[in-house]
Amino acid sequence: MIYTVRLLPSNIQFEVEEGQTVLDAALNQQISFPHRCQVGACAACLCRKVEGKVSYQLEPMLTEKEQAQGWIFPCQAFAESHLVLTFEE
Repeated sequence: MIYTVRLLPSNIQFEVEEGQTVLDAALNQQISFPHRCQVGACAACLCRKVEGKVSYQLEPMLTEKEQAQGWIFPCQAFAESHLVLTFEE
């Protein structure tokens, strides 16, 4: 399955394939996406999910409150639907 990810406020879009992290998909398509470690330790890629659903192989280092607010680690997140993400709080 292939899902579309839209980044706000720029409205840049890219596709993510099943089994591919959101960050890997962005980087593979030359989408500018903040990152450093790519393993969820630095939080440089942390962004907020406005719409959609993600899953993780290992639970991310986010509190339940942060997850409820939509925060995700794209370096570890797998798309389970089309996504709308923002780097704005």
